[in-house]
Amino acid sequence: MNTNYTSLFGISILHTYFASGSCEGLIHNPSIGTKKIMDSYGLIIRRMSNGFELYASTNQSIEDYLNYIQQVTQTDTFEFNATATDQNFYNYTAEVPLNEIGILSYKNNGQTNTPITLEKTFIPQSDTSDILQIKIKFEDIIHANKNNTNLAFQIQLHARETQWQYNIINNSNQNYTKIAIQSNTDEIQFSNKGETTLENGQEAILFSSGKTLIPLKNTAQYKFDIINTKQTIAGDRQETIFKGLPIPDASNLKILEDNTIASSMYVYI
Repeated sequence: MNTNYTSLFGISILHTYFASGSCEGLIHNPSIGTKKIMDSYGLIIRRMSNGFELYASTNQSIEDYLNYIQQVTQTDTFEFNATATDQNFYNYTAEVPLNEIGILSYKNNGQTNTPITLEKTFIPQSDTSDILQIKIKFEDIIHANKNNTNLAFQIQLHARETQWQYNIINNSNQNYTKIAIQSNTDEIQFSNKGETTLENGQEAILFSSGKTLIPLKNTAQYKFDIINTKQTIAGDRQETIFKGLPIPDASNLKILEDNTIASSMYVYI
């Protein structure tokens, strides 16, 4: 016997940190209360790479079906939670205050045109492994079904923007007298901040993006090279001594004196 399922809604979770545009590495699960409803009333969840969909098996209209569930359970909202497989989620996600632990709670505040972008509230909470909480009201599903609309919700997360700092350490015997970082975009330029002493006692030349804050990414979006200008008989000549500087590790962030968040990198030449 075949069972027919009707889609109640779908949720896509986007994140600008990832090249794919989707928020990767999330595991979605219903809350304890919603799981009990799903088991009792023939609901199933279909997980996808960018979110999930909820389906119902019922011969009733969606309105009668959900109204009955609400009457019996005294619940008018489906609730889902998400955990992250990447422990750096809090670091590279701008919606989370740095150095705070908590839950990003999302719900609809009256929008009707799909896709509905859910609105967030950050709830500080140190004793949870969940990073997202999603609440979907029955009334939103009923309204969309009456209008023959495929109900789609969307959550948009953004990459944290940081000042990028390259510490250039010269471990070679080469005399690089005039080095610089060459960028493939005019939007981002690095200035030489002079010599600095690292925590391990090594000397380095610090290059910084300054007030230009760059979004963290899981893959390189820009190309930065280290060049050196040599003086020759024919005049100054540029040479590339390091191609394709690394991008920051999201686990390595620091707060500067002016409260700017910085990403430090170390490059040996």
